[in-house]
Amino acid sequence: MVLRLPRRKRVAALIVVAGCAILACGCSRSASLVKESLDCRPLVCNAFSQAIALGGGAQKQSCSPSNRISSYPPLPNDEHSARVRHFIRDYGYAQRETMRSYLGRVEKFLPMVKSTIREHGLPEDLAYLIMLESGANPEARSPANALGMWQFMPATARSYGLRVDSVVDERLDPQKSTKAAMLYLKDLYGMFGCWRLALSAYNSGENKLNKVLSQEDANEYDEICTSRNLKRETKEFFPRFLAMAHIAKNCAKYGFPSVSEKDFAPKYEYVTVEGKRSMEALAKAMSISPDHLADLNPALIRNETPGDGVAYPVRVPLGKKEVLVAKLDSLPAQSGKPHIVHVVSAGDNLHRICRRYQVERAQIAALNPDINFRRRLRAGAKVVVPAHKVQTKKASRNDRVSWSQEKISGHN
Repeated sequence: MVLRLPRRKRVAALIVVAGCAILACGCSRSASLVKESLDCRPLVCNAFSQAIALGGGAQKQSCSPSNRISSYPPLPNDEHSARVRHFIRDYGYAQRETMRSYLGRVEKFLPMVKSTIREHGLPEDLAYLIMLESGANPEARSPANALGMWQFMPATARSYGLRVDSVVDERLDPQKSTKAAMLYLKDLYGMFGCWRLALSAYNSGENKLNKVLSQEDANEYDEICTSRNLKRETKEFFPRFLAMAHIAKNCAKYGFPSVSEKDFAPKYEYVTVEGKRSMEALAKAMSISPDHLADLNPALIRNETPGDGVAYPVRVPLGKKEVLVAKLDSLPAQSGKPHIVHVVSAGDNLHRICRRYQVERAQIAALNPDINFRRRLRAGAKVVVPAHKVQTKKASRNDRVSWSQEKISGHN
C-alpha cells in the first residue's frame, strides 16, 4: 500500500530535501559565481531558505574553501537613490557632530582594514562598515552583547577563529576581528550572491534573513524592504552604510575634515609567553608603560596572559623582544587576581550584582562574554565576578563608550 501525503506536506518535504541537498555540497554552484546583476538572489538559495523556515533541521553551513568565490564584484552604485540620499542628508546635517566623531575615529583603522580587505579580494569600501557597526570604536558593546569594531556575537566570533572567554576576548583586537569579519562577509556573499542581501544578513543574521525571504517568497533585496517581518534597522542598514561611505569618501563636499589614511598602526613584534604573567610585570621588565602594553594587547581583558597551558603570543614594542626574552624566566608566575562565581538566584539582575560586589557593569560584562545581560538572568546561572573592586583593564577601558548610548539614531 502506498501512503499518499496531502499536497502541502509533499511540497514541504520536497523543499526540505532540496535544502538538505544544497547543504550537503556546501554553497550552491550558482551562489559561488560572480553575478553580473547583483539584484537577483540564486533560486537554489531560496530553496535553502524554505527548508530552514519549514523546520527541516537544516542549519547554515560555511562555504568550504573549495567553494568560496575567488573574486568579488564592487558594491552596487546606489548613491543616487532616494533612500541613500535621505541618509546622506541626515548624517551630513541632523547628526553632523556624531558623524564628525566617527570620521575622526575611523581614519586610525582605515589603512589596516583596507589592507586586509585587499588581501581577501573584497570591495575596498567595505572598510566603512565599521562606522555603522560600532562608530569605529574597537571597544563598543551592544545591549545584545555584540562586542568590538565589527560587533561580533560570541558564537559567531568563535566560529571564525576568535578566542572568546573570561580571560581572552579577541573581538576587542582590531586586526584579528577584521580578518574574521572578512571571512564572514565572504561566506555571506557566497550564500546570498548579492551584496545588498549579504550586508543585510550581517546585520540581522543569515538565518533571520533566510526566514524572511522564505516568508515573503522573495528572491531579491527590494522585495523584502517593505516586509513587516524584517526589522526597520535591517531594512535601512544597506542604504545607511552607503550614505556613510559616500560622506567618508567626499568629506570636503560636506564640510568635514578630510579622512587621512596615514598608517597609524603601532609597530610591534611577538614574544611567546607561557604561564600566567601579569602585564604590569612584563611592562616593568621592558621599562615601558603598562598602558602601552595593554594597548598593544587589547584582547587580554584581565591584564594577564591566560596561563591555561597554551603559550600566548604577546605583542611588544619593536626593539623590546630581546629584552623581555632575557628576563622572562626570572619573572615570577602570576597567581591571578581573585574572582568568585556568583550563582544567580530568583530576582537577581545585573544592577543588583554590581551593587552587591561594588563593581562596574563593564567588568562583569567583560568576564562573562556569553551572558546577555539585556535578558532576565536565569536562576542557577553562574556569573564570574571580581572578588573585590578591581579593574579588568586600565581605567579608560572600564569607562568605555557605550554603543547603545552613542549610536547614530535608527541603527541597533
